[in-house]
Amino acid sequence: MQDTTIIEAKTITEKREQFIAEHIPFVVYTTSKILGRYLSVENDEEYSVALEAFNSAIDTYEAGQSKFETYATTVIRNKLIDYHRSQKKHYGQEALNEDLIARPSSDEELRMEIEDLSLKLKPFGMTFDDLVEASPTHKDSRRKAIDIGVKASTITSVITLLYTTLKLPVQEILKFIKTTRRFLYLHRHFILVIIVIFKEDLVSLKEWILETKRPQK
Repeated sequence: MQDTTIIEAKTITEKREQFIAEHIPFVVYTTSKILGRYLSVENDEEYSVALEAFNSAIDTYEAGQSKFETYATTVIRNKLIDYHRSQKKHYGQEALNEDLIARPSSDEELRMEIEDLSLKLKPFGMTFDDLVEASPTHKDSRRKAIDIGVKASTITSVITLLYTTLKLPVQEILKFIKTTRRFLYLHRHFILVIIVIFKEDLVSLKEWILETKRPQK
């Protein structure tokens, strides 16, 4: 990332808004990984906390101290910890366990994978945000959809039809995986993104998907 881009975002409102908009996938991914679950942009207060933290990171970042993504991840993580501590204090809710918070293995790799995924999803008329927004609400449904996507990503005929028709090949999946047409149709966008992630071997995103699939302790 160019230091001049950060400098412009610090001082020019339009540049800041553009910079934040371009990094929303990064904020969503980072926050979801910190929380250990999918983040609902519309319903989770943590999204607003993380977005505010990212905006604050732009103001406080100093060129040369670290990569901006690394610095922003730290700011987001600390703000989320503070938020959950306040929730526990005022409402008795369970706070984040700071020792168990996952951290991205490589912020640069993460950024590149999100950009790569966005390019690969473009022909399907989808974006990285669809992975989060289309995520099944029920945990069991989410795990089932992930399992289907992972298995489907290894089936040659499914992959061929997927990239040929640019749609989830429901009928072909039913030949190999025991599920229902209704389930596949209901979660088609989410399953499609999972297939692309695993077919394209996007390592960090694969790791995140599998982590969020595990039962929360």
